[in-house]
Amino acid sequence: MPLYFSSHTTACLTKQALRQLMKEFLEAKEVEVHRCVAGQIGGRMLIEAVAPDQRTLEKWFEARRINCEWVLRVDLDAQRGNIVEY
Repeated sequence: MPLYFSSHTTACLTKQALRQLMKEFLEAKEVEVHRCVAGQIGGRMLIEAVAPDQRTLEKWFEARRINCEWVLRVDLDAQRGNIVEY
């Protein structure tokens, strides 16, 4: 399944609320969330996830009322001298 990164606004959420939201994402079954990072002061969250397609991922966010600024399907990933193609 394709790998995606997405950006979200999280303005006004407390650390406790962000932790709960991240926990729910990581426990999800329909979409496999690999990683969430959030900046409380900046009011932003980035999510790395695997989903069957972009529309499924977007609908998944919509069902949870999560504002999605953008979604990026990853085609190439370069880390520590290795390049992986998805």
